[in-house]
Amino acid sequence: MFATDTAATAVANVGAAPINEPVDPASFSMWVWIVGAALLVLIAAWYWWVFYFTRERSAKDADGGRRDRYSGLRKETLDEVDAAEARYREGESDLRTLHLDLNHILREFANGRLRMDTSSLTVGEIATLEGTDRLSMLLEEYQEPAFASDSDAEALSATEDARGVIREW
Repeated sequence: MFATDTAATAVANVGAAPINEPVDPASFSMWVWIVGAALLVLIAAWYWWVFYFTRERSAKDADGGRRDRYSGLRKETLDEVDAAEARYREGESDLRTLHLDLNHILREFANGRLRMDTSSLTVGEIATLEGTDRLSMLLEEYQEPAFASDSDAEALSATEDARGVIREW
């Protein structure tokens, strides 16, 4: 007898099924199916959350119907800029006074936005605050005409720059 013949008889004695016949798979408990389905639902929910909340949106969608909490402050500040420009155009103030007024108006706007007193902060200190990059650059531009005896600054560009910072910040 060959060695394979004895192995075949040993397997037959143990009661194992022959290799050629299919064997039913072992069934899982019910909790395994429930946990598996729950995990698939959680994965799908995670993908939905990531794609929905991290997508780029247009400015119209970004508001999401929420009201801008600084809109009143923006309107008041823009009105003050208009008044300062009107005083300059009517000859009530000169270029130096206009830049001092714009500096004061922007610092008051920053007070409302940052909820801290910026009137005594230097431009460098304001620049260290988060989100004040354009504001600090504009305040730095206003320093020269406000404190120099002679300046080449332009009133129209100064007021337009101030309006731009107020509208976008």
